[in-house]
Amino acid sequence: MERKISRGRQKIEMKLVESKDARYVTFSKRKKSLFKKVDELSILVGADVGVILSSPSEKMYSHGSTSIEKIIDKFFEWKRDNSQIDDQANLGKSNVFHAFDDLHEELQVLNEQQKSRKRRYRILYPGSEISSDKHRLEQLVAIKLRLDEIKKEAKSYMLAERLKFDLNVVPEANEGEDYEIH
Repeated sequence: MERKISRGRQKIEMKLVESKDARYVTFSKRKKSLFKKVDELSILVGADVGVILSSPSEKMYSHGSTSIEKIIDKFFEWKRDNSQIDDQANLGKSNVFHAFDDLHEELQVLNEQQKSRKRRYRILYPGSEISSDKHRLEQLVAIKLRLDEIKKEAKSYMLAERLKFDLNVVPEANEGEDYEIH
């Protein structure tokens, strides 16, 4: 008996499912697998995990490793207690993103200028090669250097966030270790 040759698992393109019925079926199947992943993550790392979904038909679903209400309450409590830290973090992030957005806009303007330059050159000198624009190259190098600075700033900000700790916390002594307070 011959084996049937199949194409195996295919990668699904991430786009809106066109058919309404197929969309509902896909939502139902993916919802089940997402809820299963929530349980797996909770078991593996011992975390409280919760998911809230709104279906294409506007029906609400929730699933959590414990009560979704407890997870939401815990989140809002943490958010309230850490609002000052969160505000500082968002300020640092927004500065980096703002600088990056400015750089992106500047690069778009330069690209549009380059396209316009090439169009003019092709009209004025058909068939000849377009010479390199040294000024544009200098501008691109300057943008690259500024992008490197933004990257360093973002990395140092992220490192500072990771290294924050509470100086009022005293580590617990392991067995056989004694901490002396002078």
